Amino acid sequence: MERKHKHSETNSEFFQTVSHDETADVKFYVNVLRANILPILVIFAVSLICTFTYLYFAKNIYRSTTVLKIDNPKGSILENPFGELGDYRTERYILNQIEVLKSFYIRDISARAILDSLKNVSDYSDFAYIVTKSKDGKTNIISEDALRKMLIGLIGVSQKKGLDAIEISVEGPSFKEAQLITLTYTNTYVNHLKDLSRQDVTAIKQFLATEKDKKFNELNTAEARLEDFQKRTGLLILDAQVQNLVTVISQYDAQKNASDIELKANENGLSTLKKEISNIDPTMYDYIQGQVSKSYVEEFQRQIAEYEVKRDIENSTIKDPQVKEKLMKDANERISELKKNLNDKVAQLSAGILSNTPEEKKELSRKILDATIQNQLLRTRTSSLSSYLKKYETDFAKLPSESIELAKLERDAKSAEKLYLILEEKYQEATINERARIANAVLLDPGIEDFGPVKPKKNMVILSGIIIGLGLGLGFAFIRNYLDKTIKTPDQIENKGFSILSWIPNIEGLTDKSIPGSEFIVALKPKSPVAESFKALRTRVEFSKLEADPIKTILITSSIPSEGKTVVALNLAGTFAQADKKVLLVDCDLRKPRVHSALGVDRYPGLSDYLFKNVGLDDIIRKTIQENMYFISSGTIPPNPSELLGSIQMREFLKEMRNRFDIIVLDSPPFITVTDAEILFKMTDGTVLVAQASKTPFDAFVKSYTRLSTLNPHNLLGSVLNNFDFKAAYGYTYSYYYHYQTPKQND
Repeated sequence: MERKHKHSETNSEFFQTVSHDETADVKFYVNVLRANILPILVIFAVSLICTFTYLYFAKNIYRSTTVLKIDNPKGSILENPFGELGDYRTERYILNQIEVLKSFYIRDISARAILDSLKNVSDYSDFAYIVTKSKDGKTNIISEDALRKMLIGLIGVSQKKGLDAIEISVEGPSFKEAQLITLTYTNTYVNHLKDLSRQDVTAIKQFLATEKDKKFNELNTAEARLEDFQKRTGLLILDAQVQNLVTVISQYDAQKNASDIELKANENGLSTLKKEISNIDPTMYDYIQGQVSKSYVEEFQRQIAEYEVKRDIENSTIKDPQVKEKLMKDANERISELKKNLNDKVAQLSAGILSNTPEEKKELSRKILDATIQNQLLRTRTSSLSSYLKKYETDFAKLPSESIELAKLERDAKSAEKLYLILEEKYQEATINERARIANAVLLDPGIEDFGPVKPKKNMVILSGIIIGLGLGLGFAFIRNYLDKTIKTPDQIENKGFSILSWIPNIEGLTDKSIPGSEFIVALKPKSPVAESFKALRTRVEFSKLEADPIKTILITSSIPSEGKTVVALNLAGTFAQADKKVLLVDCDLRKPRVHSALGVDRYPGLSDYLFKNVGLDDIIRKTIQENMYFISSGTIPPNPSELLGSIQMREFLKEMRNRFDIIVLDSPPFITVTDAEILFKMTDGTVLVAQASKTPFDAFVKSYTRLSTLNPHNLLGSVLNNFDFKAAYGYTYSYYYHYQTPKQND
């Protein structure tokens, strides 16, 4: 139980200590704020003035924003006749398009389009960026180059969080201008994507149209020659064997020609892509070609081409449906397996090439890779068809001459017909594919709605002004407090372990330096709070040393000049006189004396005159307005004050004064400045060290207090904090104290 009780007491002490520390911290911060309330309010007011001034002169800024839905690039909607070669869409396609939107190409086209749109505008009052005014007031439209560079900073492009959408926005003092720039820029980008997605298939379509027209003419010519031969010779048909051979050869011939044309179309599209990527990276095309040539896809392409050619020929020559179905099934299974292996190889090749390709080049590089592999496949197919065709043409050459001529004519006509039909089919496919190639961006919001100014946000600016004003004010207060190394409160002295006897309130308002003797507050205003604080000091001095012999000589000193030690000495002596003590105040500051001016009398004769035996003792002791209180001024300022104060004459003087007076208060020079105070410290019964609030450096006070304690700790009575504003430091407690004392002032 005893251990438990001790543990409980320990915990209680711990929490009390923590609570005390927290209270002390709060008290410290509150005191800092109270001491700096005026500069805080001034800084806060200046911040608000600046805020409202800014809002008054700031221009309204408007924003126009378009929203684009971005899709990954799609391939052709038509089935690739030679198998799918893979889909290599980038996962970061939207980020890639954001870079495209910021590119020189888009800005260049947009700048031209924006300037073109101004040709029909007569009023330029709504334009701030595009139109400038010269010194003579003339309106000028900026150059295309300047606008293109300006768009870098004007156009804002960002991805909408969590969506496959891009926002394009422009801010400016005119909504009309911002809308024009934003919408023009957006349309430029969308049209660019359309052109980019269609350029390869458009080139192929144009090529197929030209070839289709040529083959149509060749078909008409071949049919006319066949008809003319039949009329001239009377030979209308061939036997079944020759007819079958002609059919097979024409089938191969048509497919070969179609393959040749498709190869040329592919090369035409590849050439278009090559020009496009050369504008971005001239070396990229050759790099892809080199990588494809090193791959192992050619063998798969050769086998696929052979199986497809063989399948197509058997399909056209075999008449038995069951046999044809079985052969077709086996061939298709084998071709499907080969295509799967080919696609795997192509995917590996694509991953290797595109992994080292920058984002802005990936989509174009993918198209070039697909077209290159397709080109190889077409070449392999054409080669395979040529090989089969050559073998059948050898058999064809063995026919009778007349049959050969008829067969050739029929072969030409059938080949031309089949080829024309193939080209017509491919042309229609290309047309559909071109129409199906739409831009990967869809305009969701054209940005034509004006929702009012977006800047300045008045509520936010005002709130920011308030926060900044308070922050600057508080920052100034705490920085000032941190940099201010002076003593501010009695707590600072006590917390460092130094004794403080009392604090003296600020005497401003109670004194008037133009009136002699006004600083003698305890005599003139004995009921004032300041007089009461001196009485409290008197009491604590009396009881600071409890000895058989009471304190008779009291030294008043300070660390540095102008800390109010003379006022403290004068009024402390007055409180002793009010307590029916016979008191003598001696001005021992023989360098810069002030007692005579504080009492409004002449300095001569004084202490130094007596010590030099120039006057008698009764000549220098003078009465004050306070009953029982006398004083001795400093007299003539000697050349050697320290030697004079440390002389035998000074000791004899103090001995004589002890016999005549109950209390002797000595006002001395500052302790750190000269040695006078240290000499007097050794001759007196007790010493009071005076410090002035917000003036005395704490380091100087500590140095003085420590030195005096080292010399004779028994002789150091404590310290006094002079000119202390209790209300500013501690709040309303002073008000209660003040009002409690105030009614008695005029008693």
